[in-house]
Amino acid sequence: MPKIGDSSVEKLSKSLDSTMERLETLEAFVDKNPEYAELAPYLRIAIASLRTAVGLYGGPLKIAADAKGLASEQKGDNRPLGYES
Repeated sequence: MPKIGDSSVEKLSKSLDSTMERLETLEAFVDKNPEYAELAPYLRIAIASLRTAVGLYGGPLKIAADAKGLASEQKGDNRPLGYES
């Protein structure tokens, strides 16, 4: 049985998280270096747009991964979700 963490949805979600961390690192680098001061406003706009896109895409991905995990746990079990014996 494959692990939940090995799913493509989980991998994509982790990739999006990694991308956001890299963007935050880039933003900090640009803010600390005065030679990039002219680029800072454009970078902030780009990062804000990407954060919005990742948030809109990443949230449903995490929900889908959770649902897939629940479905795999319930597979072969005819009880309704939330039912415990």
